[in-house]
Amino acid sequence: MMKRHLMVASALLLGACSSTQEPQSTPLSENDSIPSWVLMPTHETGLASSSCVLWSGNMAASRALAIANARADLATQINTKAKVMDKFVNQQTQENEMSNTSSSFSQVSKQIAEQSLIGAVPKEVAFARIDDKKQLCVLVVMENTKPLFDKLLQQSGKTLNPNDEAVLYSEFKTQKAMEELEAELSKSKKL
Repeated sequence: MMKRHLMVASALLLGACSSTQEPQSTPLSENDSIPSWVLMPTHETGLASSSCVLWSGNMAASRALAIANARADLATQINTKAKVMDKFVNQQTQENEMSNTSSSFSQVSKQIAEQSLIGAVPKEVAFARIDDKKQLCVLVVMENTKPLFDKLLQQSGKTLNPNDEAVLYSEFKTQKAMEELEAELSKSKKL
């Protein structure tokens, strides 16, 4: 009985503390609540990814797994963005009728992604209830993509004029790369 009273008191305290904040979740059903950043991970100047894992009761283990999953997704985003860069540069090369023998961005992206993910940091951690199961969710952000872009460009060995480089960086940051990422993920799920 005492245990039940403590649980009720804890729930009331938590409710009182959170009553001053706006709700951060949108219910999918009566039992589901998910923070908005889980469904739409974004960052103004960089890359973002979220991941949720089934709550194991061990914060360190669940948090580490969720962060690892989000970082793996960031690596996939970087690889996809590198493919978009390859397409753009190949298109420019064909239009200018030039041959290009340097490495592709895709070839160097895996190593660079692994190095760059060291700078990816968790920005949000929260519990969510999905399909009536408690999950721990994290939002991992890579703050600034310009150094990543510069490293991809440098290690590919490609030499671009400043205008092409600016356009390529703009392509690197755009939604087009995210659309291609979603298409790649859809293909891999079908396999």
